[in-house]
Amino acid sequence: MKKIAVILSGSGVFDGAEIHESVLALHAIEKAGATCTVLRQT
Repeated sequence: MKKIAVILSGSGVFDGAEIHESVLALHAIEKAGATCTVLRQT
């Protein structure tokens, strides 16, 4: 099983990660059979 790290930066659509895009990316990763770890940079 592949492991993927997702790095989120900022706190919103205008200055960083947008919630809908982040959730859909995580969903696609898990749907493809990989596990993901979310890292948040502030």
